[in-house]
Amino acid sequence: MRILVTGPGRLGGPLIAELHRFGITGTVLHRSAPDSLPPGWRSVRADVTRPESLAGVCTDCDQVLHLAAVTHSNRSDRYTEVNALGTLNLVAEARRAGVQRFTLVSTRAISPAGGAYSRSKIQAEKIVRDSGLAWNILRPAEVYGAGGEGISTLIERCRQGRWIPVAGDGSPRLAPVYLDDVIDGICRAVMAPSHGGVHVLAGPEEMTYLQLIRRLAAFFNTRPRTIGVPAGLLALAGRALALLPLEKPPLYADQVARLFSPKSHDTESAFLAFGFAARPLEQGLNALFHPQSGALA
Repeated sequence: MRILVTGPGRLGGPLIAELHRFGITGTVLHRSAPDSLPPGWRSVRADVTRPESLAGVCTDCDQVLHLAAVTHSNRSDRYTEVNALGTLNLVAEARRAGVQRFTLVSTRAISPAGGAYSRSKIQAEKIVRDSGLAWNILRPAEVYGAGGEGISTLIERCRQGRWIPVAGDGSPRLAPVYLDDVIDGICRAVMAPSHGGVHVLAGPEEMTYLQLIRRLAAFFNTRPRTIGVPAGLLALAGRALALLPLEKPPLYADQVARLFSPKSHDTESAFLAFGFAARPLEQGLNALFHPQSGALA
């Protein structure tokens, strides 16, 4: 199988390596070249917002695995430009090239109440559904193990026993999922014969934000202190920061809405379609922080 992978980001290296392990080769579409690729893979510089740059990127590919997205921006039109219209451009090129299947990596925060990012992903999913191609849509939950922001930042603050801000009453529900399990799920979905499904890739346990902090504190044997901040005040701060010329503000305008938006935790379809199963939180943390301890794979 040959596949086009777009915007692999922090998933990039391990995802491509795992696809290669299954005998899959193909092309990585990027805006900045990846460090290295396995044999049989090539990189192509292109931008999903520029249709002319996509000409020929799907040639000889059986499937598109579309991960490229803007996840944080204070410009709602930027979300639309990349996440929705970029998907439309890529679908058009895939159809021209005769690609057999299109797999979109979306988000569990797919509710209209989740702000501009979530709404752009709703648009992207509809574009893929209406594409005329065979398709699958994957909705990862809160991924840890790749570093960076979000839940990985929370884990690190708990590990260090630092102060942790908590939005509102700490009731937003999370389903932490280990990076390796998400990669395994994506690879399984790419290779599965079934299509036409929307699948949640989440950890087996759903918990509130405060419950996650307690679990992390127990795992690391630390005593992080929480600082409650009214959700409305945080949302107001996000909107105020959006007015400032900051390249990477500490909070984005739609971040609070996304955190509190309803999210599905139903992973049954992913298990039935391609055998997806994620490990519990502590097993994933053991694999991440104590890889020699014999944690289950």
